[in-house]
Amino acid sequence: MTDMTAGTLALFVAATLFQLAGASILPATRGMTAPLPSFGVFACYAIGVVCMARLILSGVDLSLLIPIITLAIIIGSVIVGMTIYGDAPSMGKLAWLGGAILCMGMSFRY
Repeated sequence: MTDMTAGTLALFVAATLFQLAGASILPATRGMTAPLPSFGVFACYAIGVVCMARLILSGVDLSLLIPIITLAIIIGSVIVGMTIYGDAPSMGKLAWLGGAILCMGMSFRY
């Protein structure tokens, strides 16, 4: 695996934020029937995937990249849902999310 450089970190953050933005715009698409928000979703996901491809090309392990970005997007989606869309996740869902974070952290250690 390559060393963590500023460029690698920037690509990781960009990939995460663009995919999170795409997921956050999804409710506005009204089932992909609203053209402008639908285009925004496609554009955000496309840019996010290109950033991920550049990360892999730079030497970041796929087995490391995908779980970390996935978890970051899930946590970000919960935060966006609660702050922007007024979602109220149950304690059970938050406990499962916390357990997933714990398991992922443990998997990197061992």
